[in-house]
Amino acid sequence: MGAVYDEFERELAVIRKKCFDNPRRELIQLFMLALEREELVSIGYRESLMQQRIAAMPVAEEVKDLLKHSLIWIWKDEEMHTIYIRGAILKLGGWRLRVQAFMTQAAGGVGGWAGSVLQHTRWSRAPFSRFAATIITAIGGFVGKVPRDVKKHLQLGPFRNFCVFNIDAEQTAAVCWYRIAELAASQPDLDAQLARDFVRVAMDEDRHCKVFQILADALTEHDTLDTKHSFESIVEQIRMVGEEFLPREQRRHSVVEKPIGSGSLVHVLSTTVRSEKRELFRRLLDECGLVDTIRMRSEFLKVPMEQMKIAVKPTFMLGYHRNDLSPLTSPELVDDLATFLGECGCSDIVVIEGRNIYDRFFLNRSVHAVADYFGFRSRNYRIIDTEEDQIRHQYSRGMAQYTIAETWCNADFRISFPKLRSHPIEMALLCVGNIEWVGGRCDEYLFLERQADRSTAVMMLLNDFPPHFGIVDAYEDVPDGLVGVMGSKSPIHPMRFYAGADAFAVDKITLRHIGVEQYESSSMLRSTSQWFGGTENKVEVVGDDSVIKNWRGPYHNELRALLSIMAYPVYVMGSGRGSLFVPNMDKHAFPLIHREGFVLKMTRRAVRWLLGMNVAELDS
Repeated sequence: MGAVYDEFERELAVIRKKCFDNPRRELIQLFMLALEREELVSIGYRESLMQQRIAAMPVAEEVKDLLKHSLIWIWKDEEMHTIYIRGAILKLGGWRLRVQAFMTQAAGGVGGWAGSVLQHTRWSRAPFSRFAATIITAIGGFVGKVPRDVKKHLQLGPFRNFCVFNIDAEQTAAVCWYRIAELAASQPDLDAQLARDFVRVAMDEDRHCKVFQILADALTEHDTLDTKHSFESIVEQIRMVGEEFLPREQRRHSVVEKPIGSGSLVHVLSTTVRSEKRELFRRLLDECGLVDTIRMRSEFLKVPMEQMKIAVKPTFMLGYHRNDLSPLTSPELVDDLATFLGECGCSDIVVIEGRNIYDRFFLNRSVHAVADYFGFRSRNYRIIDTEEDQIRHQYSRGMAQYTIAETWCNADFRISFPKLRSHPIEMALLCVGNIEWVGGRCDEYLFLERQADRSTAVMMLLNDFPPHFGIVDAYEDVPDGLVGVMGSKSPIHPMRFYAGADAFAVDKITLRHIGVEQYESSSMLRSTSQWFGGTENKVEVVGDDSVIKNWRGPYHNELRALLSIMAYPVYVMGSGRGSLFVPNMDKHAFPLIHREGFVLKMTRRAVRWLLGMNVAELDS
């Protein structure tokens, strides 16, 4: 143990002594200490900074890739920890505790930025940043926030020194989290799951410490690989800690088992004749390799194709009125897919969907009721409501999601079948984002007291229960406005379909075809790449590789761009938990749960007008 660890032990002893007769007070103080520390390192380990530093190291590219991915996953862990502990604090106390939490997180962010600048940036490259970071650190030292032993490490040096420093830092974090777990378990009013999660966080910190130790041992003072270590030996040492810290190509799993990020072919078929929709879709199913992919999965599981359980996840729960079908996967195409699967010998086919926030405000919003309203009924499949199908599950990675739809969990083959829809944060909501409804309710991961963000929740689903095939309906009535995911008064008709065994690859090609060259513009796909190490090679397209004409998207003009940037914070903090952002629902089919007062009614109308959702004020 180093001096930083010893200093932290003394700090913990002081807190314990002050609160010896009040464990609740000690718990809250440790919550704040943990929040500040997690925010500090989540800023200090951020991907952009680590990539710049590693790119300059005189080591082979494969070593750089290994270093980069190891640190990306540590960074993602720390981000998850930050959100989790902040959510726990916000649920625990009143407004004073909330204010203190936000101030603590802000302080951690500033400290993390300053420390990272001092450790990784030269004066000649960023003099103003270095000056500001030096002043911030000096102030922190004066008020006791930056101990002398820590301050000695806040200087530019070999990357190995950074790793050595963080061995101590991660050990201190683990000690803090184990103590938090112990205290949480002693509080009868706290959910027992909290204590279990805190132990899991502590174990994460232990793993981070081991990875930093492996990297420190392997590197020299000149940022080169020590001659006693080979790339292969480092990979095997890290593998013992956890395969998630390794790049995708170093992980031991097959494409059949883990298709996300495999970079498989993407088939794109299009036409200029709108009436050819179903014929073109059938041709896509014949040519895209779906049957071969199911057969490979059947052989992998040693389950005959006729006994395979197939789960199809379309999207229709954001539908609100028959006069606007733009947010829905075509019901005819879902039936055609089920018919095709039946012809291939698969008899157990389920269409699965999940409720969204609309059922907080309107009646008859169960999956079966909405499916019946929009015509999702067929002898070729059964419909499952994920909210009625949840079972407990211990996820192998991630935080704050504890259940999964049993049907999706037990399916032998899973297909994500969304409609192409624009989205102010994701650019477009596609195969990856379409999966978020099969676990916990989506609104659990949206608002301030959330303990995981929606991207993390989706990544957990993808990791344990990935789709084995992705199909995108981009044929007709495609909503491409600011919030096309909710509907559109003027949809477009691209008349094309996308399909492939890697849902991530399908999404990347679809984004490229709507003019988004960098898939990282979508937070969901950026997280997918970080979690699964998706191939950086160009995905091969079979068929139409042209850009969709007349796509407007959420950043089409300055006003839309501004509104898109504001969309997430406004929705999280100023939407009344989503109550202001609802479409003009068909109230005959979906009556209001509570009377809509004049102010609420006018505000909702104004929001719909601002977002381009005033679909001719539909007769409802």
